[in-house]
Amino acid sequence: MAAPLRSYVFPLALGLCLWAAGVFAQGLSAPRAEVVIVDPNRLFAETLFGQNISQALEAEAVELSANNRRLEEELRAEEKELTEKRPSMAPVDFRDAAEAFDKKVQAIRRERQDRARALEDKRTSAEQRFLATAQGVLVELMNERGANVLLDMRAVILRDSAIDITNDAVRKIDEAIGRGEMLGKAEAAPKEE
Repeated sequence: MAAPLRSYVFPLALGLCLWAAGVFAQGLSAPRAEVVIVDPNRLFAETLFGQNISQALEAEAVELSANNRRLEEELRAEEKELTEKRPSMAPVDFRDAAEAFDKKVQAIRRERQDRARALEDKRTSAEQRFLATAQGVLVELMNERGANVLLDMRAVILRDSAIDITNDAVRKIDEAIGRGEMLGKAEAAPKEE
Protein backbone atom coordinates (compact mmCIF):
# COMPACT_ATOMS: atom_id res chain seq x y z
CA MET A 1 0.00 0.00 0.00
CA ALA A 2 2.97 2.32 0.60
CA ALA A 3 4.10 2.10 -3.04
CA PRO A 4 0.70 3.04 -4.55
CA LEU A 5 0.38 5.90 -2.06
CA ARG A 6 3.81 7.17 -3.07
CA SER A 7 2.76 7.10 -6.71
CA TYR A 8 -0.03 9.58 -5.88
CA VAL A 9 1.82 11.70 -3.34
CA PHE A 10 4.92 12.34 -5.45
CA PRO A 11 3.06 13.77 -8.49
CA LEU A 12 0.82 15.77 -6.16
CA ALA A 13 3.85 17.17 -4.31
CA LEU A 14 5.60 17.90 -7.60
CA GLY A 15 2.50 19.68 -8.87
CA LEU A 16 2.25 21.75 -5.71
CA CYS A 17 5.94 22.66 -5.98
CA LEU A 18 5.52 23.76 -9.61
CA TRP A 19 2.42 25.76 -8.69
CA ALA A 20 4.26 27.41 -5.78
CA ALA A 21 7.23 28.18 -8.03
CA GLY A 22 4.86 29.80 -10.52
CA VAL A 23 3.22 31.87 -7.80
CA PHE A 24 6.65 32.86 -6.45
CA ALA A 25 7.86 33.80 -9.94
CA GLN A 26 4.74 35.93 -10.48
CA GLY A 27 5.44 37.60 -7.16
CA LEU A 28 8.91 38.57 -8.38
CA SER A 29 7.67 39.97 -11.67
CA ALA A 30 5.38 42.94 -12.14
CA PRO A 31 1.91 42.56 -10.64
CA ARG A 32 -0.74 41.36 -13.05
CA ALA A 33 -3.80 43.51 -13.63
CA GLU A 34 -6.41 43.61 -16.38
CA VAL A 35 -6.40 47.42 -16.29
CA VAL A 36 -3.26 49.55 -16.04
CA ILE A 37 -2.86 53.31 -16.02
CA VAL A 38 -0.23 55.72 -17.26
CA ASP A 39 0.37 59.43 -16.77
CA PRO A 40 0.91 60.87 -20.29
CA ASN A 41 2.12 64.20 -18.87
CA ARG A 42 4.91 62.45 -16.97
CA LEU A 43 5.80 60.34 -20.01
CA PHE A 44 6.22 63.49 -22.09
CA ALA A 45 8.07 65.37 -19.35
CA GLU A 46 10.35 62.60 -18.07
CA THR A 47 11.37 60.60 -21.14
CA LEU A 48 14.37 61.64 -23.20
CA PHE A 49 12.19 61.68 -26.33
CA GLY A 50 9.54 63.91 -24.72
CA GLN A 51 12.21 66.23 -23.34
CA ASN A 52 13.79 66.48 -26.81
CA ILE A 53 10.45 67.51 -28.31
CA SER A 54 9.79 69.95 -25.43
CA GLN A 55 13.19 71.57 -25.92
CA ALA A 56 12.50 72.11 -29.62
CA LEU A 57 9.11 73.63 -28.84
CA GLU A 58 10.58 75.79 -26.08
CA ALA A 59 13.26 77.09 -28.45
CA GLU A 60 10.54 78.06 -30.91
CA ALA A 61 8.55 79.78 -28.14
CA VAL A 62 11.64 81.74 -27.06
CA GLU A 63 12.24 82.81 -30.67
CA LEU A 64 8.60 83.88 -31.04
CA SER A 65 8.81 85.88 -27.81
CA ALA A 66 12.04 87.57 -28.93
CA ASN A 67 10.45 88.47 -32.27
CA ASN A 68 7.43 89.88 -30.45
CA ARG A 69 9.67 92.10 -28.31
CA ARG A 70 11.61 93.26 -31.40
CA LEU A 71 8.38 94.14 -33.22
CA GLU A 72 7.06 96.00 -30.16
CA GLU A 73 10.23 98.11 -30.05
CA GLU A 74 9.99 98.84 -33.78
CA LEU A 75 6.33 99.84 -33.45
CA ARG A 76 7.06 102.08 -30.44
CA ALA A 77 9.82 103.82 -32.42
CA GLU A 78 7.52 104.24 -35.42
CA GLU A 79 4.73 105.60 -33.20
CA LYS A 80 7.14 108.04 -31.54
CA GLU A 81 8.40 109.22 -34.94
CA LEU A 82 4.83 109.73 -36.16
CA THR A 83 3.96 111.66 -32.98
CA GLU A 84 7.04 113.88 -33.41
CA LYS A 85 6.11 114.60 -37.06
CA ARG A 86 2.52 115.50 -36.19
CA PRO A 87 3.08 119.27 -35.68
CA SER A 88 4.64 119.57 -39.14
CA MET A 89 1.95 117.50 -40.91
CA ALA A 90 -1.39 118.56 -42.31
CA PRO A 91 -4.24 117.10 -40.19
CA VAL A 92 -5.51 114.96 -43.07
CA ASP A 93 -2.00 113.59 -43.73
CA PHE A 94 -1.52 112.80 -40.05
CA ARG A 95 -4.92 111.09 -39.86
CA ASP A 96 -4.05 108.93 -42.91
CA ALA A 97 -0.63 108.06 -41.46
CA ALA A 98 -2.17 107.24 -38.05
CA GLU A 99 -4.82 105.00 -39.66
CA ALA A 100 -2.16 103.20 -41.70
CA PHE A 101 -0.08 102.72 -38.57
CA ASP A 102 -3.10 101.38 -36.66
CA LYS A 103 -3.86 98.91 -39.46
CA LYS A 104 -0.25 97.78 -39.43
CA VAL A 105 -0.35 97.26 -35.64
CA GLN A 106 -3.63 95.29 -35.87
CA ALA A 107 -2.23 93.07 -38.67
CA ILE A 108 0.93 92.37 -36.70
CA ARG A 109 -1.12 91.59 -33.57
CA ARG A 110 -3.31 89.10 -35.52
CA GLU A 111 -0.25 87.47 -37.07
CA ARG A 112 1.42 87.13 -33.64
CA GLN A 113 -1.75 85.62 -32.14
CA ASP A 114 -1.96 83.18 -35.05
CA ARG A 115 1.67 82.16 -34.50
CA ALA A 116 1.08 81.65 -30.77
CA ARG A 117 -1.99 79.49 -31.51
CA ALA A 118 -0.03 77.53 -34.12
CA LEU A 119 2.71 76.88 -31.57
CA GLU A 120 0.16 75.62 -29.04
CA ASP A 121 -1.42 73.39 -31.71
CA LYS A 122 2.06 72.13 -32.55
CA ARG A 123 2.61 71.23 -28.88
CA THR A 124 -0.67 69.30 -28.76
CA SER A 125 0.15 67.54 -32.01
CA ALA A 126 3.66 66.70 -30.79
CA GLU A 127 2.25 65.13 -27.62
CA GLN A 128 -0.13 63.02 -29.72
CA ARG A 129 2.70 61.92 -32.06
CA PHE A 130 4.83 61.15 -29.00
CA LEU A 131 2.15 58.83 -27.62
CA ALA A 132 1.67 57.21 -31.03
CA THR A 133 5.43 56.59 -31.26
CA ALA A 134 5.53 55.18 -27.72
CA GLN A 135 2.48 53.00 -28.30
CA GLY A 136 4.52 49.86 -29.00
CA VAL A 137 6.29 50.18 -25.65
CA LEU A 138 2.98 50.73 -23.86
CA VAL A 139 1.46 47.65 -25.54
CA GLU A 140 4.51 45.62 -24.48
CA LEU A 141 4.04 46.76 -20.87
CA MET A 142 0.34 45.91 -21.03
CA ASN A 143 1.21 42.42 -22.24
CA GLU A 144 3.77 41.99 -19.46
CA ARG A 145 1.13 42.91 -16.89
CA GLY A 146 -1.59 40.81 -18.53
CA ALA A 147 -3.65 43.95 -19.07
CA ASN A 148 -6.43 44.38 -21.59
CA VAL A 149 -7.00 48.08 -20.97
CA LEU A 150 -4.67 51.08 -20.60
CA LEU A 151 -6.24 54.20 -19.10
CA ASP A 152 -5.03 57.78 -18.91
CA MET A 153 -4.38 58.49 -15.23
CA ARG A 154 -6.06 61.88 -15.59
CA ALA A 155 -9.38 60.07 -16.17
CA VAL A 156 -9.08 57.85 -13.09
CA ILE A 157 -10.55 59.02 -9.78
CA LEU A 158 -9.37 56.23 -7.48
CA ARG A 159 -6.61 53.75 -8.15
CA ASP A 160 -4.19 51.27 -6.66
CA SER A 161 -0.62 52.41 -7.32
CA ALA A 162 0.24 48.83 -8.35
CA ILE A 163 -1.53 49.36 -11.68
CA ASP A 164 0.42 52.55 -12.52
CA ILE A 165 2.99 51.64 -15.20
CA THR A 166 4.32 55.18 -15.72
CA ASN A 167 7.76 54.60 -14.16
CA ASP A 168 8.27 51.40 -16.17
CA ALA A 169 7.02 53.15 -19.30
CA VAL A 170 9.50 56.03 -18.88
CA ARG A 171 12.37 53.58 -18.50
CA LYS A 172 11.31 51.40 -21.46
CA ILE A 173 10.60 54.36 -23.76
CA ASP A 174 14.06 55.72 -22.99
CA GLU A 175 15.56 52.30 -23.78
CA ALA A 176 13.56 51.83 -26.99
CA ILE A 177 13.43 55.37 -28.39
CA GLY A 178 16.05 57.42 -26.56
CA ARG A 179 15.89 61.05 -27.69
CA GLY A 180 14.17 60.01 -30.92
CA GLU A 181 17.07 60.84 -33.24
CA MET A 182 16.77 57.50 -35.04
CA LEU A 183 13.08 58.04 -35.85
CA GLY A 184 13.76 60.64 -38.47
CA LYS A 185 13.25 64.35 -38.21
CA ALA A 186 9.56 64.21 -39.17
CA GLU A 187 8.66 62.04 -36.19
CA ALA A 188 11.18 63.24 -33.64
CA ALA A 189 10.52 66.96 -33.95
CA PRO A 190 7.27 68.86 -34.29
CA LYS A 191 6.15 69.35 -37.88
CA GLU A 192 6.38 72.82 -39.38
CA GLU A 193 3.04 74.34 -40.32
